[in-house]
Amino acid sequence: MKLKKRALRIILFILGIFLGLLVLYRLYLNFQPEIKLLLHFDPHNEKLLIKMVRSHGIEDLAFLFILNVVCVAIPGLSNGIFCVLNGILYGPAIGFGINWVGDVIGQFVLMQLLRKLYNPDKLKHSKIYTLLMSAEGYQQIGLIFGYMIPFIPSATVSYANLLINKTRKKRLIPILIGTIPFAYLYAYGGDSILHLDGQRLIKAGIAIIVIALLAISFVVVTRKFKKHKK
Repeated sequence: MKLKKRALRIILFILGIFLGLLVLYRLYLNFQPEIKLLLHFDPHNEKLLIKMVRSHGIEDLAFLFILNVVCVAIPGLSNGIFCVLNGILYGPAIGFGINWVGDVIGQFVLMQLLRKLYNPDKLKHSKIYTLLMSAEGYQQIGLIFGYMIPFIPSATVSYANLLINKTRKKRLIPILIGTIPFAYLYAYGGDSILHLDGQRLIKAGIAIIVIALLAISFVVVTRKFKKHKK
């Protein structure tokens, strides 16, 4: 049984990588004119470049959405660059929508794959799970911060989510909330890059620092509470 699960994990990983590369190659073909213009960039062509970039329709949107989901659903991959690209191509509002929905679906697919292919009980001794369980009554807040910070592996947070929450509805709540900030910040940052807006990029950077500080504060307070309880 273990060998079957291991073989299935390898097959799914290879299929996911293959699908991602195919979609990425298709996007490269669709964006060749913009890439050439960017490589030979001239300030006088800025408006033309923005117009060309923003002229792509549903097909490219669908490709980027698939890439987002695949990169979130496969442990070890990151969808950050594609989230920024969504902001560049479709602006902060539509880019945020693509990023957020893609993140939610990808995280949910990841969680289902982990549940089917791994044994979540083996993670009960992990530092993240132990830390979250020590914050009695605040595990959901901890999970929200876990999904919010891109530097924490999604698979580890999803494992903890499976162990802490026993129903699908409860498992979805931290995903829906936790994926919002960076889904927007990536799209906002991408739009700022396209318009070469330094002030907006600084604002996005400050927002990222604030979120990181909030997450660190939660970890520090939780650890102190755990020590006090002992």
